[in-house]
Amino acid sequence: MKKLLTLTVISFAVFTLFSCTGKSKNNTAAQTETKKQEETVMSPAATESNGMAAKFMKSAEKAKVEAEAQSAEIEGFEQKEPIFESAARHGFKFGTVINPQNLQKKSYTDMVKADFNSLTAGNEFKAYSLLSQSGSQKSENGMPVMNYYNADNIAKFAQENGIGIRGHVLVWDAYMPSWFFREGYKNDGAFVSSDLMKKRLQYYIEEVIAHFETNFPGVVYCWDVVNEAVGDGANEYKEGDERHVRTSRGGTTNYFYDVIGPDYVELSFKYARQAAKKANANIKLFYNDYSTFYSPKREAIGKLIESINKNEKLCDGVGMQGYVGGYGQQAGCMSANDINLFKNAIVFYSNLGLEVHVTELALRNYDKTKAVQHANYYENFFKMLASVADEYKTLTCVAIWGICDNPSLPKNDYSYKMNGPYCGMYNYDCSKKPEFFKVIKALE
Repeated sequence: MKKLLTLTVISFAVFTLFSCTGKSKNNTAAQTETKKQEETVMSPAATESNGMAAKFMKSAEKAKVEAEAQSAEIEGFEQKEPIFESAARHGFKFGTVINPQNLQKKSYTDMVKADFNSLTAGNEFKAYSLLSQSGSQKSENGMPVMNYYNADNIAKFAQENGIGIRGHVLVWDAYMPSWFFREGYKNDGAFVSSDLMKKRLQYYIEEVIAHFETNFPGVVYCWDVVNEAVGDGANEYKEGDERHVRTSRGGTTNYFYDVIGPDYVELSFKYARQAAKKANANIKLFYNDYSTFYSPKREAIGKLIESINKNEKLCDGVGMQGYVGGYGQQAGCMSANDINLFKNAIVFYSNLGLEVHVTELALRNYDKTKAVQHANYYENFFKMLASVADEYKTLTCVAIWGICDNPSLPKNDYSYKMNGPYCGMYNYDCSKKPEFFKVIKALE
């Protein structure tokens, strides 16, 4: 009853604060409801409830004042240059994500063309998207066959608008179809030998890199060669492996590890470097992962890259996915400590002689009422990025994944959990939010 009473009074407070003072056809109903609430608030619990309501009203008033101040700050703001030019003065490209759906959305492509000079395909450059099972089964040389239709449409858009592409990704165990590792590319075929799988992998990497460089010269300026190969829990990698190379993901076997062996990461970079030298020696090669700014994963990634570069520098840099904040919940979002951890990680990788790309930045926010705080957090985060980029000269790309708000996302949606519905620099219709102007301010 106490909880119900509290909710009732808070609801009334909210209604009182935000309702219009003018005439309304709902006045009679409102007066009736007010009378009911007045009759209800007659117990000691009402004192506490009224206190909570007053606190809520004060908080709402403060938020309103902050929002008005923020609006005044950006009112009449004149953007002098594209954001990617502002970012370039600090040494990094400014990027975001694209897929076939928003490639057809004019407001989205206009947004991209106006302020971004780097693009990453959501899924279309990944092996599970490119590989054709039917084509591979008919292959005359026994090597895999790819279908580039969707990826080529993205590459064509980028080429026509002078935008570079981060090739994402050549080797990733997640969602990888097992038939790629089986005889005859059949779902129920026996697994092929390690030697044959190495040939398939090398052929695939060489063909994909060569395809984009041949058809869209210079557009794909880097590749994430391997994605998320460092396990999290002790049950996801072999005991004693300081690189923590993933043997499984959520109980699903990593076929690259099982069929090729524990050196599949190093081999992938070796094959990619050989292919890049043939196609375009300027293509940079990256290792990409999530939770890159937390220990002990950060250190394990460092050990893995040391092993990749042991005999020759095959890996040019680290891709930090950059999902910042609570996963699927507001708790943990917009933490100043995360900004410090992120900076420290960039410095850590820089000291290993590596470039750093922030590849999937999502500054999470699940609460619409935290809009002012989120905009300020965006500014502080980009001030940090600009500062560390200026000092270390190793941060060469920042790509934002949660670029547009999407309030209609259900809570069980993957994007809701990964990004948050109010994480963007833009609204759902691609109109600019205060976060947009805060980024410009941070990069001044």
